[in-house]
Amino acid sequence: MKDKARLISWDIALVTGILLFMFLQLPGHYNLIVGITTVLILSNCIKNHIAAYKLSGKIY
Repeated sequence: MKDKARLISWDIALVTGILLFMFLQLPGHYNLIVGITTVLILSNCIKNHIAAYKLSGKIY
């Protein structure tokens, strides 16, 4: 159950980062920082989903 909650929390962080990047107009280089952070969260989400799939044979 803990791993499933962790997967969902990373997915929520990814969606939040995408929404911030798309809809929030930030001054200066903040869009770059949000974009890079979102890409890092995406790569972590992919890694976590692949690990969960290998353990159980299904995503959730």
